Amino acid sequence: MDTVKMTVEMQVTPAQGLALQAMFEHWNFLSSIGSSRDIGFHVDGDGNFHPKCSVKFDNNIPDLTDEFRKISVIKDHNGNRVYDFDPIAWKINH
Repeated sequence: MDTVKMTVEMQVTPAQGLALQAMFEHWNFLSSIGSSRDIGFHVDGDGNFHPKCSVKFDNNIPDLTDEFRKISVIKDHNGNRVYDFDPIAWKINH
């Protein structure tokens, strides 16, 4: 399995940063025990959560097309979305 280093930069408050850090720790825990779960983060856009995320990769990867954006959403209920990489993996690997 090929991997690339992905770097994400965000502008967050200390509380938002700590909540995100806790979520990433939980991702790592689930990964380490081989567990698959949907994990969410509340985006309070009408509050003070305006992260202005920027993403960089250390190697070239395919462009994020509209098709990839669409197929990565596996659940959508009134804008409450769950994203998954599997539909994209199937598309680019087969």
